[in-house]
Amino acid sequence: MTIDHLRDALHPDIPGCLWVMRFDAQGEAAPGGAADLARLGQPGEGFLWLHMDLADVRARPVIARIGALTETARAALCDPVDHQYLEYSDGLVSGALLDHERTLAGPASRTDYLRFAIGDGFFISARRRPMSSVETTRNALGRGARVDTPFALFELMTDFLIDELVRMTNDVGLAFDRVEDLLIDGRGREARPKLGAARRDAVRLARQVGGLASTLARLETIEEDPEERTDNDLRETAARLVQHTEALAREMLSLQERARLLQDELNALLNLETNDRLYVLTVVTTLLLPATFVTGFFGMNLKNLPFSESEEGTVYATILCVLAAGAVLILMRRWGLTNPREAEEDRPRPGASGPSRPADTNL
Repeated sequence: MTIDHLRDALHPDIPGCLWVMRFDAQGEAAPGGAADLARLGQPGEGFLWLHMDLADVRARPVIARIGALTETARAALCDPVDHQYLEYSDGLVSGALLDHERTLAGPASRTDYLRFAIGDGFFISARRRPMSSVETTRNALGRGARVDTPFALFELMTDFLIDELVRMTNDVGLAFDRVEDLLIDGRGREARPKLGAARRDAVRLARQVGGLASTLARLETIEEDPEERTDNDLRETAARLVQHTEALAREMLSLQERARLLQDELNALLNLETNDRLYVLTVVTTLLLPATFVTGFFGMNLKNLPFSESEEGTVYATILCVLAAGAVLILMRRWGLTNPREAEEDRPRPGASGPSRPADTNL
């Protein structure tokens, strides 16, 4: 069992702070404290990771007192957000990424925004609910993972986020496989709710992956000083992350196309089932029409009706109804109208004299 040597970092003496980690020049993490927060943003080896809990009302005043943050970075950490974005100005990267919540049972389907600000010598993150990528990153650091720069920490965290999206994408693909098996078996009614749930998950993931890919792609086009080391590190980090997200985005596109094809196949199968039911209803109605005519004829209140004076008139009328329905059934079977699976071109037409004989070529 691996010992979590960063357990002490979970109990900082900073209001609204979930943990503080101090990284040395080799990228090894160690628990930090309030003294490290006072030196945040000052020159020195290594960097600091400060993780804030926005559900705690004391977190925002602490963030407001951090002098290394710009107003844009403070807004990214504290203000409400409804989309994924990244901004790079004054040497600071700030923004928000959509991530899945984490429960005791693992990642959940609910999502929320992970806010962050990255500067020279610090990485500050904030959230309202436990986020899957953050918890996975902290566990990896507790097991001995190393990151030597704040951008490397951001890359590690984003990689875990992408890995979770890949896992969820594979789960959606497996759900489509099960739907496809049901469609092949002809069980369209069972496949319908499963396909709806899988398509809903696929659409949500596609929106998240598309927003993440477009957001990270903006970092590749920053137009700051090309000689600045921080800018180059940022561009290199963005390039690697964009490669991962583009592959995932292509996979999501293929899943959405597969979902549309499955929906079309399901609609076709349901239409066939509906047509079969309508066919049965039509056959039954056609068989009962002659009997209905007979009963209507004998139900007329007129004189000299057949069998009206006979003691067995009811029996005769019943036999006539059955014979009329039987005659219609025989005609329908002769015309091939009682077999819904028979090809239309193979059905004999009324009045046809049977299959044609080949012409005699012996003249």
